Amino acid sequence: MDRMLLIFCSLVSCIIIVNILFRFMEERYKRVFESENFYRFLPVASVLFITWINTFMVPALNMAAHFLLLGFSALFLYSGGKGGRIGRMAEVGAAYIMIAVSESLGMLFFDFLLELTGRTPQNLEILKSMETAFSKLVVLFLYYVVFGRFWKKTGLRTGKQYILYLIMFLYSVINIFAVSAISEEESPLILMMEAGSIIFSNMYMLYFVQFSDERNVYKYQVEMMEQKEKMRYESYEAQLEKYIEAVGMLHDMDKHIRQMEYMYQKNLIREASGYARQIGEILQSFMPVAYTDNAILNCLLTDKAKQAEKKGIVFCVEGFTGDINFMAPADITSLFGNLLDNGIAAAVKCESEKSVRLSVEASHDMVSVRSVNTVRGEVLIKDGMLAERGIGIMNMERCAEIYGGSVMYWQEGKEITCDIMLNRPEEKE
Repeated sequence: MDRMLLIFCSLVSCIIIVNILFRFMEERYKRVFESENFYRFLPVASVLFITWINTFMVPALNMAAHFLLLGFSALFLYSGGKGGRIGRMAEVGAAYIMIAVSESLGMLFFDFLLELTGRTPQNLEILKSMETAFSKLVVLFLYYVVFGRFWKKTGLRTGKQYILYLIMFLYSVINIFAVSAISEEESPLILMMEAGSIIFSNMYMLYFVQFSDERNVYKYQVEMMEQKEKMRYESYEAQLEKYIEAVGMLHDMDKHIRQMEYMYQKNLIREASGYARQIGEILQSFMPVAYTDNAILNCLLTDKAKQAEKKGIVFCVEGFTGDINFMAPADITSLFGNLLDNGIAAAVKCESEKSVRLSVEASHDMVSVRSVNTVRGEVLIKDGMLAERGIGIMNMERCAEIYGGSVMYWQEGKEITCDIMLNRPEEKE
């Protein structure tokens, strides 16, 4: 039974560690060979080899086997990463050390809990199984919740998802303690199978939750792209309307000119001047208002002002002393477009006063963008962020992050303010 227990604990440990480290390499590096079957067989062969090494009960040999096998894989079977081959070996080695330390701390913490509750099994075989199960749960939990967030920074999670991770962990811990409580009534073999089931069910459940997280990332990326394309389409649509109006105006321009010539010939000076002024006002509507020295932003602000006017909203650019020409045109459209769209959408719901005000000011090496709009009621804000964040707000945050800035909301009375800080990039000499 001791031999069986040793093989079981070694096998479980190797499956978890090898699975995590090969997933780590798959996420960070590129495969050298194209054979899918080879990379599927590689973790299986590694688990069997390291499990066999563990049966010799030599810790130094066990650690050396992990370093050599995983280091060899990172060195010759994958490419990319920072620092080339040496960098890959260093990263894999550091990841293995973090996992080994987490495993050891998990065992110590489990022993402490058993001693604290007075539920330490008298059977050493059962104790070893429980320690293995608990330490692997700690490793899995830390990998998916903590370490994985540093290794792969593309995840998108909410507080509810972290609560789900915690519930899964606590549920498994309770199961392990329940198994240890009945350890004197069951055979070690059955208890080992129960412990193994707890570990592997958690491993695949955590993998499923991670898969769901990644799916959410891709979903939001698609939605952001769709919103960007929608904004671009709406811009083209607005330009098309202006083009049609301009074509109609140009088509009748010769008639307008002949009409003014006729008025001057008949000495109808006052009527001709009024007619010319009326034509000038019509032509002026095709020109964007010069709010700033940036042509793209002027077009955007002009369009938003017309949208607000149609909805009965007072739109005002209170001041524009900050230079935003360091921003890419797409970022200007995304940041100011989403900012004003959100403000107009909130203001239009108000029953009485409806207004949107925008200002951009220079502040040392930064640019401060402020939007103030009326709202119908109280808006839930936590730590300067809206509790409900749609794709538009996420696009604004992404733009702010590009320029090392931040987005913050606060409400006072019936008005909500959005402050955006942007860092100007240093000019290259």
